[in-house]
Amino acid sequence: MSSNKKFCETTKCLLLILVTVAAVIAIICVITFSDENLREKRYEKADLKWWQTSIVYQIYPRSFQDSDGDGTGDLRGIKERLGYVSGLGVGAVWLSPIFRSPMRDFGYDVQNYTEVDPIFGNMADFDDLMKEAKAKNLRVILDFVPNHTSNDSKWFYLSERGDAKYKDYYVWNDGLNCSSGCEATGGKRPPNNWLSVFGGSAWKWSGIRQKFYYHAFLDSQPDLNLRNEEVKEELKNVMRFWLQKGVDGFRADALKFMFESKNVTQNETGLSDPFAWNEEDNHNLTTNFEDIYGILKAWRKVLEEYGSDKFLIAESYGISHDVRNKYYESGSIPFNFALIQYLNASCDAQCMKSVIKESMADLKPSYWPNYVIGNHDNHRVANKFGPETIDAFNMLLLTLPGTPTSYYGEEIGMRDTFYTYSETKDPAGLNFNETLYLEHTRDPERSPMQWNDTFNAGFSNGTPWLHVNSNYKVINVKNQESAKYSHLKVYKQLAELRQKSSFTYSNLTFVDVDDVDENPKKILSYIRTQPGQDRYLVVLNFGHLYANDVDLSKSAGSKRGEVVVNAMSNYQVNTEVDLTRITLSRGQGLVIKVK
Repeated sequence: MSSNKKFCETTKCLLLILVTVAAVIAIICVITFSDENLREKRYEKADLKWWQTSIVYQIYPRSFQDSDGDGTGDLRGIKERLGYVSGLGVGAVWLSPIFRSPMRDFGYDVQNYTEVDPIFGNMADFDDLMKEAKAKNLRVILDFVPNHTSNDSKWFYLSERGDAKYKDYYVWNDGLNCSSGCEATGGKRPPNNWLSVFGGSAWKWSGIRQKFYYHAFLDSQPDLNLRNEEVKEELKNVMRFWLQKGVDGFRADALKFMFESKNVTQNETGLSDPFAWNEEDNHNLTTNFEDIYGILKAWRKVLEEYGSDKFLIAESYGISHDVRNKYYESGSIPFNFALIQYLNASCDAQCMKSVIKESMADLKPSYWPNYVIGNHDNHRVANKFGPETIDAFNMLLLTLPGTPTSYYGEEIGMRDTFYTYSETKDPAGLNFNETLYLEHTRDPERSPMQWNDTFNAGFSNGTPWLHVNSNYKVINVKNQESAKYSHLKVYKQLAELRQKSSFTYSNLTFVDVDDVDENPKKILSYIRTQPGQDRYLVVLNFGHLYANDVDLSKSAGSKRGEVVVNAMSNYQVNTEVDLTRITLSRGQGLVIKVK
């Protein structure tokens, strides 16, 4: 053997090279993977807009906080509570209507779009609220009601009197001749069988103008004529007014009702009840006209006058995927109401999986998803699904892809409040008799926020517009802030967790659950992750039975994990868990970092 080998051909040289390479790899691993914050920075969210990384928190102003003792929540009250809202980990507040209104439909009947209703305060109060929100890094979204106004509005007053400018601001019609029983309507009857969402004919006779006007909702809410160019410009100027005030976007109300057939002599066919509006019926002459998309595109241009990050989310129940996608293409985000519309107490895990998958079907990568599970028009989660499921549903909402919207009070598990017929304020309930009003009233989910166990739950020093739920001494913010474990604390943990890139983007992979003891009907589970990021396993029991020793390891790709959020289960946060043997009762849930 030659004694003249070069050093780098010797075993010693090769060993040195291996040691050096190993050291470099180790240093890279330490730099790249040991510091979780550094890893998050690698997956920068700079390409996302603020609303893509935020939770939206809906406030019903009448019921959030009363500052002056008149029993109704107001803007100063909301300002006082913004510290709490910011502390939840949300990034934006959506305010239900605050505009001047006779309040026949509690603000959704707008008298003046550019004035604050005195019941909520004044414009100076709004400006103060905006300043406080910005100081706390909270965005503000306003409810925008473009389909109709109040019949007390200046526009309607002048239209009803045939003013040259305003006469066509609304949808008017002479009606049809009537042979008998129409003395009160000038011997005329409505031109068709179109129905109001609140029941009965969608046409109301005006004795002043001697014509019928169309109203998709209350007869005190005449529909605007959105085919009138001046009306379109009025609404764009309303948006500009509030955008100049600094608002960050709008939730647009009842968009699918904005247009109706030009030919009002046509009747809608196949109505299940000639007197009651039903979502399931084919309202092809009064909803979902393609004219909507042109309006949305025009609004998007207005928003972009004030920046590229302004938010526009559209309320539109019961729309097809094709219609949904056209909303996206037009510059808005249509609310995903799947969790509200298609889930009920009998819906098990398999049912929920199907609903979620269906709601995201045909969703292009550029179409940002969103979910909502409660609002001012629907019963609270605790009543729809059972109080034991509160944490599980908040976990579902805050770990699904896209932008979630939370309704005030759901973070502490507020319940519906019972109101007798004589206590009822909602016209949707009062339009029916004492036997039927509970099927229609929306008052139960609009009860005052429960802050503490003092008088009126800390909501008001006066008589609340709706009385506080009698359970407020047990269910309130103060109790849950001081408790070792509470719905509120779980919510905050979830809000913090979803700021990680693994939860921000749209990747979602459902995990197969073994079929022992019907576990697929009980356990809903999915993986949330992004390339180069931690893998998180979300496990929720939405069955009606105990799920024992569920094996999730195969789909999760590991047998071990670490609990990072616990919803009601016996598992402890920051402890290791065996993914081959997960055991949960109904309503319990876990978020697990997969090892």
